[in-house]
Amino acid sequence: MPWISSARQASFAVMIFAAAACGDNGGGDSDTDDTTTDGTNATTNNTNQPTTTTDGTDGTDGTDGTSTTEDTDTATTNPVAISYETDIQPIWDANCTTGCHVAGGSASGWFVITPGDSYGELVGQQSIELASMQLVAAGEPDDSYLWHKIKNTHVEVGGNGTAMPPPPAAALSDADLDKIEAWITAGALDD
Repeated sequence: MPWISSARQASFAVMIFAAAACGDNGGGDSDTDDTTTDGTNATTNNTNQPTTTTDGTDGTDGTDGTSTTEDTDTATTNPVAISYETDIQPIWDANCTTGCHVAGGSASGWFVITPGDSYGELVGQQSIELASMQLVAAGEPDDSYLWHKIKNTHVEVGGNGTAMPPPPAAALSDADLDKIEAWITAGALDD
């Protein structure tokens, strides 16, 4: 008896419509937010649960007119801005300018990275050890020879010499490497 099934569906639809019209969401103080959309008496249930919606299509585009969406409440994180002056220069000061990359230092013939000089000496400058790379290629850590020197991957890309800072000095910390990589990736900006 197909008419019984149709009658049940119609009765159920009327109960849902009545509940929506009365503002009763059936849950008392639940965290659902029932709102009417586009004047069609359709309701949207924002309960952070998967929902099924009907868009009124007849399915001729390969769909049946329904779609399921998942509200994942994923937090959007913005990358922390890296400041050359406050985040990167202190790394050079603590690890590279103690007798080496300073005026008159043992590595002063390569480049000087003291405050006020370092940015212009590094960003967009040709590497002496590996002429096919810049010391710092803005936006491209893998194309930045200085990045490879401080990660000790410089030989793998065709360079030579020792990693920086050279032994017996300690390698840069992971936190410092992360800051330098983020700075180069973000465009090696000079703030």
